[in-house]
Amino acid sequence: MPRIFNVATVGGVAIQARMSAAIAFTLLVFFLALVYLPAALHNEQPITLWSVAFISTLALYLSTIAHELGHCFVARHRGIPAQIITMRLFGGTADIPQEPQRPLDVVFISIAGPLCSGLVAGLALALQTFLPNPSPPLALFLEAIFLLNAWLAAYNLLPVLPLDGGRALQGIIWQIRGDFVSATNLAVNLGRLLAGTMATACLVLLVLSADRESTLVPRWIPTDPRIPLVGLMLAYLLNNGAKSVQRSTLLQDRLAGATVSRVMSVRPKSVQLWTTLDEIASQHLRQGRDRAVAVVRDDDILLGLVAFSDVAKVPAKERAHRTAGDVMTPATVLVTVSPQEPLEEAVRHMANRHLNQLPVVEDGHLVGMIDRFSVLQLAESPPRKPVG
Repeated sequence: MPRIFNVATVGGVAIQARMSAAIAFTLLVFFLALVYLPAALHNEQPITLWSVAFISTLALYLSTIAHELGHCFVARHRGIPAQIITMRLFGGTADIPQEPQRPLDVVFISIAGPLCSGLVAGLALALQTFLPNPSPPLALFLEAIFLLNAWLAAYNLLPVLPLDGGRALQGIIWQIRGDFVSATNLAVNLGRLLAGTMATACLVLLVLSADRESTLVPRWIPTDPRIPLVGLMLAYLLNNGAKSVQRSTLLQDRLAGATVSRVMSVRPKSVQLWTTLDEIASQHLRQGRDRAVAVVRDDDILLGLVAFSDVAKVPAKERAHRTAGDVMTPATVLVTVSPQEPLEEAVRHMANRHLNQLPVVEDGHLVGMIDRFSVLQLAESPPRKPVG
C-alpha cells in the first residue's frame, strides 16, 4: 500500500495525503461519533451522529486544504511554483520548493492562508447567524467550522517562525532592512521572546490554578490546569520551530553560491559488480559514516549503488555468495549530481528523497560522492572572511 496517495486536484494543485492522515481521519470520526457527539447531541439517532462526525471531520480537512490553497494560489500569482499540498498526521503543508526572492512575496504568501481561514470562519458565522432555526446538528456543525477556522487564522498569525505570522514579520523586516539573514534572525528572536513570555505566563497560571480558594486570585483567571499546560506545550513547540528556522536559514546562507565540488569526497569508495556482500559489509560499510558504496567498471563508469539497507536485507549466511550486482540500485534510476551543480540543489534532492548520499557523476564517470555529514560540516563552519 502506498504511503502517499492522490486525493484530488484543485486549480492545478494536487492534493495528496499520507497514510497517517487517513488513519487520523478515521480515528477522529470514531471519536466524534462514539464519544463527543452523543454527549453534545442528546436523543439523536446513530445515523445522525455518524453523519455529523464524518461531515465535521471532512470539513476539518477541507478547512486545512483551503488554508494551504491560499498559500499556493498566491505563490503562483507571484510567479513561484506551487503544485502540491500534502495532508499529514497533524494538518497539511503546501510544497513551495522555491524560496521567494522578494520580501513582499513572503508577506503576501504568508498571510494568504490565514486570510482564507478567516473567510471560511466568517461564512460559517454568517450562516449560523442568519439561518432561521437550524437543527441542533447543523448548529453544532457551523459552530465547529467557525471555531476551527478562527483558531487556524489566529494561531497561524502569531508572529513566531515558522508560523505564517512569523513569515510575514520576516518579510516586513527584510523589506525594511534589505537583508534576509538579518531579518530572519530578528524575527526568530522576537518569536522566541513571545514564546518565552507565553511560557512564563502559563507557569504563573499553573501555580495560581493550584490555589483555587485563594482570595488573591482574580475570578477572571481560568482555574483549569489543562489550559496553562496546553499553553506550555505550544510555547515549547513555537520555540523549537523558531530555532529550526534559524538553523535552516544559516544552512541556506552557507550554501548560497557553493557548488557540489566544494564538499564532495573526490575518491569515494567503490566496488566491482562481482564483489561479495560479505566484503562490502566488512570493508566498506562499517567504517566511518559510509552508508553506501558505488559499483563501477574499471574505468570508473558508474553502474549502480549498494546501500547498507540493501546488504542488511540479505541473510548473513548468504552474503558470501551474493554480489554487488545482485542487490545494487542501477545507475539508470539513481539521482546523481555534477560537480558544478549548485549545492542547494543537491541538498534539496537528498531531503526530498530521504537520501543520505548522492553520487557525483561527470560524463558517466564517478568523480565523487556527497553526503549529509559533509553538508552539515560546511553549515557549521565559520563564514569565509572577505579578502582585502
